[in-house]
Amino acid sequence: MDEVLMIRDNNWEECRVVEYLKISNFKVTEVSSEEKELDYLLPGKALVLVVSKDSAVCFEKCEQLRKSTEIPIIVVSDADDEWTRIKMLQMGADDYITTPYREMILVATVQTRIEQFRRLTRIFGYIRVRELVIEVMNRRVFLAGKEVPLTIKEFDVLVYLAQRPDKIISREEIYNAVWRDKCSDCSVYGVSTYVKKLRKKIEDDYDNPQYIETVWGVGYRFVM
Repeated sequence: MDEVLMIRDNNWEECRVVEYLKISNFKVTEVSSEEKELDYLLPGKALVLVVSKDSAVCFEKCEQLRKSTEIPIIVVSDADDEWTRIKMLQMGADDYITTPYREMILVATVQTRIEQFRRLTRIFGYIRVRELVIEVMNRRVFLAGKEVPLTIKEFDVLVYLAQRPDKIISREEIYNAVWRDKCSDCSVYGVSTYVKKLRKKIEDDYDNPQYIETVWGVGYRFVM
């Protein structure tokens, strides 16, 4: 389930979009536009939605957020003039939507932006699937916003699988890719041990994994 951070005015009573997002299987975390510190809210989020009648607040939040994250930012506000639209995009917004708006159009925009970001970042070393975030370049993994400590080989096995989503990967292929030094202690069958260790760290239910599935007699599959 993708999670959206919504930053909105306290006096903006119209919040039906939250209901529509939840119906569309999004988790929504709401915070006041008066909140100064936002960095601690960003881990695990797929997108930020800034909803404010005050364009200046939207400018400020976009600029602040863009210093800390590359995830998509969608702004919803009242101003419909060309200068505001251009300035909002220059400050870091990926989309600018004016009121009145249709909730399902906004939800569709959220879905599209998340999928676009996911496709692009997969190429450049950032993988996000539901609650799991893998920063390939930084060699860091987060689950529901909390960092998961992995050994070098655990991380390498996870990345190799995650970069080939929904594809069945044999133990032999994983072993040949990750253990280039064939003099190491691990064998082809030892790959299963590393997968078990990974599941204990990233799966909520070890017996019913949602990220790494076993394809009996063949290998493993990373599930998108």
